[in-house]
Amino acid sequence: MLEPDVAILSNQNLFREGVVQLLHAQGIHRVSEYRSAAELLAALGVSPPRLVLIDMDHTADDPFALLREFRRRAPHMTVVVIGTALQSGAVDGDADAFMETPDANAQVLCAVANLALAADPAPTPPIQPSPEALRQRQLWSTMTPRQREVLGFLSTGSDNLKIAAHLGISERAVKAHVSALLSLFTAENRTELAVLACRAGLRPPHRSQPQPLAMASPRSA
Repeated sequence: MLEPDVAILSNQNLFREGVVQLLHAQGIHRVSEYRSAAELLAALGVSPPRLVLIDMDHTADDPFALLREFRRRAPHMTVVVIGTALQSGAVDGDADAFMETPDANAQVLCAVANLALAADPAPTPPIQPSPEALRQRQLWSTMTPRQREVLGFLSTGSDNLKIAAHLGISERAVKAHVSALLSLFTAENRTELAVLACRAGLRPPHRSQPQPLAMASPRSA
């Protein structure tokens, strides 16, 4: 069995079918479709693709955790994500390239695919980001890992007490992180932050149990 050239991850049928048709029209026929990260990760050990296209509106899995897992398992595989300027900022360099919606089109997709599948592929398919995408990337690049975790919890409407318990830090530290996030994104309240986090695709970090509360100190933040 031939290994696929391209793998597509999305739980949206219309997205997968549309991308497949575009690739077929360009003569790229070895294309596999996946509805879940588990299916795609299982396939990596059997028939790894050369290019993976990830729909950032894929809601079945955490796209950021998936990108990190791809980097761990298949560091030489080309990974391209498709999403908004906001999601572009949140990706934080874990992908090789980002196709920005709604401006991404069939011509850009096929150019990226052909570059990635060439005999001597370019390290990173060149895609010019929009001014808004550049602005978002600058904002997200100044965020600390802890602030990103707090923002992930805000996406679920968690209060400071719950966030503190899960991260093992004080409520005071959580409050400071929320204040910093409000300032960074010029948001008026935590509800706006929650909406932003959801639109970016953030989820709470994978911790099944609350962590022991840390002593209030600079290290606890």
